Amino acid sequence: MRQSPAEIEQYQAKRIHELLVYAVRHCNFYRRRFLAAGLTQERDLTAENLQLIPVLTKHNVQESMESLLATNVNRRTWRQNSSGGSSGQTVMLMQDATYREEGDATSYVSDRMQGWDFGKRVAMLWGGPQDTRSGRNIKDRVLLYLSNHRLYDSFDMNVPRMRRYHRNLECYQPDSIVAYSSSAYLFARFLLEQQLSPSYPRASIICSAETLTQEMRSIVEDCFRVPVYNRYGSREVGCIASQCKPGSGLHTHLDKIVEVLDLKTATPVLDTPGRIVVTLLSNRALPLIRYDLGDIGIRTSKPCVCGVNTPVLEKVLGRSSDFIRAPSGRLIHGEYFTHVFYGRRNVRQFQFVQESPTNFVVRVIKSGELAPAQLEDIRHEIVAVLGSSANLRFEFPECIPPLPSGKFRFTISNAKLSLEA
Repeated sequence: MRQSPAEIEQYQAKRIHELLVYAVRHCNFYRRRFLAAGLTQERDLTAENLQLIPVLTKHNVQESMESLLATNVNRRTWRQNSSGGSSGQTVMLMQDATYREEGDATSYVSDRMQGWDFGKRVAMLWGGPQDTRSGRNIKDRVLLYLSNHRLYDSFDMNVPRMRRYHRNLECYQPDSIVAYSSSAYLFARFLLEQQLSPSYPRASIICSAETLTQEMRSIVEDCFRVPVYNRYGSREVGCIASQCKPGSGLHTHLDKIVEVLDLKTATPVLDTPGRIVVTLLSNRALPLIRYDLGDIGIRTSKPCVCGVNTPVLEKVLGRSSDFIRAPSGRLIHGEYFTHVFYGRRNVRQFQFVQESPTNFVVRVIKSGELAPAQLEDIRHEIVAVLGSSANLRFEFPECIPPLPSGKFRFTISNAKLSLEA
């Protein structure tokens, strides 16, 4: 039975109150923050007063992580996670078992909205080190096999590798493909240019991690001839919103409160672009309350015609990454460079730019001292994929400005992308 808007509001209001009371009791950071906002009593910690709490930035998490961590939870149950995010600002955080369990449930709901069901085959065109390390040992291979998942590394998509992927996928016949948006787009372009007609997937393609533009969607649909769905999420908070049908808005999931704030006044807005701010209702290890993801989006006032009454994001505008072509011709997914900086607390923000076929620059805003050995380690990881003939230099500016639209591109290629081998 579908919940009414009033029932959804009541359910989330109860969970917001529980989260805020928990945070003030067990997190020194929030205790100070709530008092400064005039929320002095637990009865003040309501959904109506949520907007009185200042937005939590990535910089806040970097600088105040210890005081954000809950004091009453057994830390042995926590798992560390890291995110570069669309802004290029590295964040390291802790997530508890409840977050992981509820996150899995939310992912299942999203998957079933988008053509997947239990027992169906999934091909993942994905690339995070946390993800691609799956399958390197017997346990991971067994888990992938039992879940009917097969992983295809999207960080290195040259022409020979894409040919191998195509042959393997023709044999595997997945029901769904889950992919970085630009990876699905690049693979579809390759297949179309090679005049290859894939007989897979049988149900859907689910794009995530980056903005899915209309051009990208059209190319992917033309190639695979199945519905192409968009999904929005992050490593910090998991799956945030999902399309119920191609071309619709994205339904926000009930374990998150999603606000869109005016770019100048920081007040909530509808039907106009603004900053996306998320309150995660599940994680108690490190609560994220009004957390600024660094993305730009539009929340619509119009209900979805499907009849599901959860709030809807009309679109997400703020994620963009380019493929980088190494001097050898190797194509490298832009997300690779965010993972180079995962977990590095002394790097506040970065941007990777390809200036020409052989010249590259890494802009780094430091957070504390960055030792020569640490810088050399970063250089080593980047040169490992670019090759020794790449000219790589570092710059250390005071700030890295966003585009006029408010978007931030953490990876920029000024060299023309070609699919030639």
